[in-house]
Amino acid sequence: MKTISERLATALADHRDGHIDRAADAYRQMLKADPNNVDALHLLGLTELQAGRTDQAVALMARAVQLAPWMVEARLNLANALSQRGDRDNALAMWRSVLALDPSNTAAWHALGAASAGHGGAGRAGAIRALRRAARLEPTRAEIHHDLGLLLRQDDQNEEAIACQRQALSLQPGMLSAWMSLGNALLEKGEVLEAETALKRAICLAPHRPEIWFNLGNLHYRNANLEMALTCYRRSAALGLAAARARVVATLVDLRRDGEAEVALVAYLPLDGTDVSTCLEYLYLLLVRGDRQSEARSLFSRLETVPMAGRLYPVECRTALSALDLADGDPAKAVARLENLRSDNCWMFTVRSLAALERTRRQQGWHWHRPSNHDPTRPRLTSTTLGNRGRFAHNVLEYVLLRLYAQQRGCILETPDWVGGAYFELDDPVPSGPLPPWPFGRRILNGFVTGHYQGEAPVDRDALSPLFLYDYPLALRDRVRSWLRPRRQWAPWIDPPVNALRAVGKTIVAIHIRRGDFLQYGYPITETQSYVDWLRRLWPTLDKPVLYLASDDIPGVRAAFREFRPVTLHDAGPAWPGLEFLQDFHVLTQADIVGISAASGFSQLAARLNKNAVLCVEPDLATGGIKPFVGWV
Repeated sequence: MKTISERLATALADHRDGHIDRAADAYRQMLKADPNNVDALHLLGLTELQAGRTDQAVALMARAVQLAPWMVEARLNLANALSQRGDRDNALAMWRSVLALDPSNTAAWHALGAASAGHGGAGRAGAIRALRRAARLEPTRAEIHHDLGLLLRQDDQNEEAIACQRQALSLQPGMLSAWMSLGNALLEKGEVLEAETALKRAICLAPHRPEIWFNLGNLHYRNANLEMALTCYRRSAALGLAAARARVVATLVDLRRDGEAEVALVAYLPLDGTDVSTCLEYLYLLLVRGDRQSEARSLFSRLETVPMAGRLYPVECRTALSALDLADGDPAKAVARLENLRSDNCWMFTVRSLAALERTRRQQGWHWHRPSNHDPTRPRLTSTTLGNRGRFAHNVLEYVLLRLYAQQRGCILETPDWVGGAYFELDDPVPSGPLPPWPFGRRILNGFVTGHYQGEAPVDRDALSPLFLYDYPLALRDRVRSWLRPRRQWAPWIDPPVNALRAVGKTIVAIHIRRGDFLQYGYPITETQSYVDWLRRLWPTLDKPVLYLASDDIPGVRAAFREFRPVTLHDAGPAWPGLEFLQDFHVLTQADIVGISAASGFSQLAARLNKNAVLCVEPDLATGGIKPFVGWV
């Protein structure tokens, strides 16, 4: 009769040879004889994981780790099982426990790095450090260099990202994802021919992978070769990539083939995975461009109750109706249609805010007429996505980069209607006609503005989101501030909160705490306790301080600061329905001390525009404390 060790060896051999069910039966028989056999518990858990039964796998492996806490391999597989189950936090903790036992465990460093980076940069720095450590421990693993390259590109370290993908390919020349990632990084750098070579190599390796055709479509779209882009996007969509559907529609819209675009929308909108939100924006554009406003009203009213791709889209449909109200000269109706909706939809934010500003104008009895291009002989620059691919600060930061580039290249900047254009003293001309699209342009735009890029300088293009200025040199400060001054007509709504604060204190301390979409999408969260601890040290040194809190979650954060008797917009007024964010923003631009929220462009922008502040600070995510924020360097 075989011993337990012999039976385990036989089962493990079956397991390694792919006979998973036979191995699992053997592990179960061993556990009947010895329920605390940690090897059988661990390996049976591994078979459950391989079968997709993650809950059972976690339970078995957790039991093995409990009985044998020194068992590194069981901890590593338990972390993988937790990750597959979606339990990211416990998976990260388990990988860290592996490294506490075995600091040179490459698999744990690799997994920790690949899983640590959240949206918006949360955890990315630590993830990059972990992957660098893994690459040092095992420099011949192509997957590690590839994953490191992906994170470096997200962190705007594009040159090193390209080097990582090249290193991965030197180790594994047939690595499809590395060829795709290399092509995308080269395209963003502006190396179009090299990017095309990389993507075509990927197509040779896997001609039926829809992602490759999608990326090649992006390349042709970047080159304003819209016919080739359309061919690639259609191929990608036909191969099953849902993200390609909206790109097909967008390219047809750019080509002014409106009939084909409508046909594509009818085909795509019911399908699971379609980016319905974006497609509805294109549907609105097509109907308005075709002077079919009455049809648009009827259609969007009906679509509000029609499921598309498995769910309803009331926000987008009401936004379209609100935009029609605004275009018809009824801003009050436009605002009322959206006032009870809560959403992060950027198009809705723009329509609602523009309608609220226009309603205020009407109440004041003043009119604002945007100018036309006064010199059509000069090259132009525009961004049709300015206003519907981001909200207030995002749009303003895009505008700053566009205007700096336009001035440098001698272009006339034409802008669509957007919130910053209405709020600030900006009078850029309206678009005078369509321009070829320019996606993925932020690196080149930044390179020209900073003088670090000497390649082709595109003009007469439509620069598409996302765009933002990487660096804020002191030499640009006064110029940018001179552009971004609120119109004097808004003074009755933005000045009173500041005046109320000045009436009760000499030193205004304004702190912004952002929650909302940051919680939903995994962006870095600013902990109120960090600011409370900092204020306790600072408060006694200030001359008659008064604390102002700006937040999208005042009920959730106000109590943390109660010892400082915080003032909020509700206390300082006056009411400006739908535009409260502009009142908060103005206070932040006028305060004497400003505390910004981690990763928030809103308060970063306010701090950069603030001429009064003697101190600006931000959360130090590495230490959990508060550190000085230097907006212009």
